[in-house]
Amino acid sequence: MSLTLTEPPAPRERPVHEAGPATTPSAGPGSRIGESAAVSGLDPARPRRDPAIDLVRFACLIVVIVLHSMMSAAVLGPDGTVVPTVALSDTSGFAVASWFFQVMPLFFVIGGCAGIIAWRRTRARGGTWADYLRARVRRLVVPVTVLIALTGLGLSVASELGVAAGLLAEASRRIGQPLWFLAVYVGLTALVPLAVHFHERSPRRSLAVLAGAVIVVDGVVAATGVHGLGYLNFVLVWPLIQQLGFVYADALERPVRRLRTWVVLVTALLTVIGLVSAGVYSPNMLVNLNPPTGALVLLGAVQMCALRLVHARLNRMLTLNGGGGHDDDNAVSGGQSGTTIDEAAPGPRILRAQIWRWVIDWGNRFGMQVYLWHMSVVIVLIGGLGALAQTVSGIPAVWGLPGLVGFVLPDIGSGWWWASRLPWLLVVMGLSALVAMLAERIPFPSERGLAAAGRGIGRIICEMRGNAGTAGVGTPRDAGLTPHVRAVTPEVRTLTPQVRAAIAVAAATAGIAIALLVGIAPLIWTVLALALLMGSLVIAAGLGSRAARVPGATITPQRRPAGR
Repeated sequence: MSLTLTEPPAPRERPVHEAGPATTPSAGPGSRIGESAAVSGLDPARPRRDPAIDLVRFACLIVVIVLHSMMSAAVLGPDGTVVPTVALSDTSGFAVASWFFQVMPLFFVIGGCAGIIAWRRTRARGGTWADYLRARVRRLVVPVTVLIALTGLGLSVASELGVAAGLLAEASRRIGQPLWFLAVYVGLTALVPLAVHFHERSPRRSLAVLAGAVIVVDGVVAATGVHGLGYLNFVLVWPLIQQLGFVYADALERPVRRLRTWVVLVTALLTVIGLVSAGVYSPNMLVNLNPPTGALVLLGAVQMCALRLVHARLNRMLTLNGGGGHDDDNAVSGGQSGTTIDEAAPGPRILRAQIWRWVIDWGNRFGMQVYLWHMSVVIVLIGGLGALAQTVSGIPAVWGLPGLVGFVLPDIGSGWWWASRLPWLLVVMGLSALVAMLAERIPFPSERGLAAAGRGIGRIICEMRGNAGTAGVGTPRDAGLTPHVRAVTPEVRTLTPQVRAAIAVAAATAGIAIALLVGIAPLIWTVLALALLMGSLVIAAGLGSRAARVPGATITPQRRPAGR
């Protein structure tokens, strides 16, 4: 007997895509956000996008990439070796700046908003947790599998070419660093149906329970001084912020209550400022990230309220119809379906909307790839600059060029270092974008191919068990069955879709965790991580054929990830 998290279809589910809310907020007097989705009569299976959500999500990734690029540096040691180092962390004002560039809470709020919308859409079609998880796992795991495979191979080649083991270990660690959020995100994705179940029953109680647990953990850490206990918050803080995303998704169906939103924003901000001033939390929001603390929850509430206040205005800026109740597809596509408002729009406004549309579409397709690959690009660039600095350091002083080393690898915080940061960022971003587009074009086994491979592996295992039974080592449940029957009746041991989905998530999380905690060098760790990730994809690909269905409902095929 198994529990399936499905419910009768809602009478009017918003036709949205999995990455964010579907509706463009209405700007008309007395209108309700989401009203256009309710009256448009569009096919509920047709995905639509919210440009504001898409843009903010992409912007969050860009902020993180800029931060990582600014903090990555290297110097020449006394013996002339290249020493990777972390820049800016000890700079005055860094803690204050961290309040602005710490955007991971906002990213997880948007992730929660996207998750609940995607689950409700799947559920409305009669789908199950396994159906929901199948497409999500592939969309998240395929890019990181390609990353680990190529970077692991690259580091192995570098090792054979004689690159110092210390530099390779540092490169392996830096490449895996950004993957922490992906491991958390995969786990949260798996919990969305269960979390939505509790949210829909009692949203306030769900928030209160998780918030209370975070307070207890932070209190115990503060009382005992055992900071290792703070890692318990990985399973509390991020689920709590995801629940805030659920609240945000529900709020999109209602008019903006600006006074209440401002009250929540100011209250959360003053609370976190007070707790930081009292010494409960670090003033550096990067310190509050690992392990996560309640300060991130409060900061996430502030960011969520700020987004709520500007959401409709942002959509008006990004679309031609001003978010005034028209269909999102018309707004994003430039009104090619026949609306006349686009024809009346001034030229500059049309151009602006088209530019933003291109940026958002590009970010939706390549944003995750850029995030995953940017540290590899940074490491290669730093390695190249380090090699150049070593070369010019040997130039005799009589040439009058003793300052070339400082030009190639300037002292961190010096005037030339700051002057070179803008070109540095432009090069990192440009190369990361190029690598992302190339990585997206790398062929990867289709979902159908992975499912077929999984069935083949299952048949082999069944045959092996059948042969084992012939040798007299069968299990009690095989008693009375001939070897042939044991081999052709895998349903005797078939795991439920829910169990197989859980195994897929666990395998994906373990594979990412290896790259994050251990690294991808030497090659054995790359192979182990890839085995787990590919196993996760194979298991996830086979979920669709056996997932339970709501009687009388139909399942629309899941949208393939772009480029895969």
